[in-house]
Amino acid sequence: MAGFLVHLDANTGLSSTHALVIGVGAYAHLHDGPAPTSHPGAVGMRQLSSPPLSARTFASWMINEYHDEARPLGSLALLLSEAAPAPFVNPRTQEQHAVAGATIDSIEAAVREWKARGDHDEARLVFYFCGHGVSLGLDTSLMASDMFADQNSPLNGALHFEALARGLNSCRAAQQVFFVDACRAGSDALVKQVGTDTLGRVPIAGNQRPEGFVRREHAVYFATLHGEESFARAGSVSLFTDALLRSFDGSGSENTEGRVWRVSTITLMHAISRFMKEPPFAGVLAGSSVPASPESFDFDFHELRKDPVVPVYIGCRPKEDNALAEFVCRRSGHPVRRRKPPGPGDEPDLGEWALFLPLGRYRVEAVLGPTDVRKDELDARPPLFRIGLARP
Repeated sequence: MAGFLVHLDANTGLSSTHALVIGVGAYAHLHDGPAPTSHPGAVGMRQLSSPPLSARTFASWMINEYHDEARPLGSLALLLSEAAPAPFVNPRTQEQHAVAGATIDSIEAAVREWKARGDHDEARLVFYFCGHGVSLGLDTSLMASDMFADQNSPLNGALHFEALARGLNSCRAAQQVFFVDACRAGSDALVKQVGTDTLGRVPIAGNQRPEGFVRREHAVYFATLHGEESFARAGSVSLFTDALLRSFDGSGSENTEGRVWRVSTITLMHAISRFMKEPPFAGVLAGSSVPASPESFDFDFHELRKDPVVPVYIGCRPKEDNALAEFVCRRSGHPVRRRKPPGPGDEPDLGEWALFLPLGRYRVEAVLGPTDVRKDELDARPPLFRIGLARP
């Protein structure tokens, strides 16, 4: 498959979805890169292991799980910068694809091709970026793999995100969704050196929607607030992307029309935010990043093919009893999950028991001794369920 595409379905027609997915983890000019820069604006920035994994996982989800009968997936372009480049395996066709590098020139070319593929009234554009980001003033610059190659103007190696979003007013696609999984912290060193006149490349310039175009509905999701950092767990999918995909699985869905469970742009934001502040999900990073959606229209984005999978948090009251309990979850009388208490010498676990359960009714137990067995029932349904098992 030519160019940046790792998925193309020519049978979807004009009313389809076109995705551009970018994951940048290996930076040539940052510390430990092949040509590290001495530019003061690069101080403290490092190589990243999570973005390529996160982008691959998101791309696989879009190809294999994303479902909208009105706008099926028509194409997906993927650009990666990773320490050990490897082919991308399309989960639907099992075909292997060489992946283009995420240099700024490649990103700029991929954006233009992506815009052209979705330049139709009934199309939907999906943009995903994971990697280093920096805020200069009120705007966000997304760093390509060759950021700092130009010592005189290092932001020639970045994509100016807000300008991209504005420029896509010139694309006829009626719906446009943006996921930005990157830091938005400011950089005094960069501002001092280069100012804020140039915030990165602008592949598509524009501002107002041209006359005669259908109204654009758009949704923008940032992993963190303006001026703040985002966080990831080394060697695994980022916290924001994990929350995003789990929200698509069910916690971000609702069935306000019959039996069909749909994820809308509004319910999605609520679900991501809940995940990011839950200690059973985020661990020590709970609440460290607050996802933001500064402007979003409300429209359906994804339709589940099966029952939603719901986060369920089970604990004892008081919470100190969590370290002593054996937890059991049953459905139709049969145990489906179990968490044993810590063994001798193990670290006590005071946290809640976090489960992801398919929609349905369950019975849960906390067994602390022959005379202390706590039981209750719950309905696992979106967005989540939390239950505390108190002493009798």
